[in-house]
Amino acid sequence: MPRTPEPPPGEHDLMIQRRKRVVLGSAAVTVVVFMAFPILTSFTGVLNGVAGGVGAAYAAGLAVILLPLAGAAAYRRWTSRIEDGERR
Repeated sequence: MPRTPEPPPGEHDLMIQRRKRVVLGSAAVTVVVFMAFPILTSFTGVLNGVAGGVGAAYAAGLAVILLPLAGAAAYRRWTSRIEDGERR
């Protein structure tokens, strides 16, 4: 397995700060969206609709489950690309 070259010290700190911003920002968005779902289904009628026999709340619940998984996969690909030496 080839060894990834170490970035200069200043660049390494910038990479760490960038990763922290991305991880903490996406975690905050995930928590807000995830917590909005039970509030919308419990206290409002926003998700009471039906389209094609599927309830809007079921579709929103599926999105709440699948979108963080898609975000995690995208983050994994992004970090793998950076660790393999591609700068973007």
